[in-house]
Amino acid sequence: TILIFSISLPLAYFFHTYIIKISMLFSLLASTLLSLIVSTLLLALLIYLPVFKAKSRLELLETRLPYIVSYMAVLSYAGRNIESIIAKLAEKGKLFGIEEPAIRMLRKVFILGQDTARMLMEEARKTPSMVYSSLLESLAGIVETGKGLNEFLESEFMNLLRSREAKVKEVMNSMTALMEIFISLVVVMPLVLTIMLSIMASLGAVALPISPLQILFLIHFIVAPTIAVMIVLMIDALVSRISG
Repeated sequence: TILIFSISLPLAYFFHTYIIKISMLFSLLASTLLSLIVSTLLLALLIYLPVFKAKSRLELLETRLPYIVSYMAVLSYAGRNIESIIAKLAEKGKLFGIEEPAIRMLRKVFILGQDTARMLMEEARKTPSMVYSSLLESLAGIVETGKGLNEFLESEFMNLLRSREAKVKEVMNSMTALMEIFISLVVVMPLVLTIMLSIMASLGAVALPISPLQILFLIHFIVAPTIAVMIVLMIDALVSRISG
């Protein structure tokens, strides 16, 4: 962070002083503020990146759960028990994104000789997904009773479909709001400010520390593109919640 601040400060000062050509004092203040913002954003990125990766894996798992449960239900109706279903999940794990957990569960059962119900309960406690944890706990109960696997998986599949439908509606509503913000900030705001600053420039207004032309440059080539990129990233994050 200190290194980024040390590099960004002279670059920002050069930009403000020799390209935008504003006063030395204002340039120093603006450069310091910009460098602090860049350094803080970088520090936040480094801190949040592991959390973001873990959250992405969690969302990916929950997105693919309907397909996983559907596959398990088909195998169950074909007469497979829990152990053979887990073995098939390990075999097709790359398709569903559950290869590593399935292989780990198989090792505990067939290599370590662990009880299937106990193994499922342990996996349920380890996973960060509440939905997946509930699924494993229910499967552990079914293993102990030995009945109702087909009906449970079918019911769970329908519940996951309804939950996914609600999530899709929520994401669509959020995307609608983001698109309205995008139009307001990226399309309408630069246009309005362009008209206002053009009028100010024609009237010879000099109340601002930099000229209206320089402000227009900042708006059209820095502020508006930055806002656009941020909104696009937010939309991409929303879409990833339902696309997997």
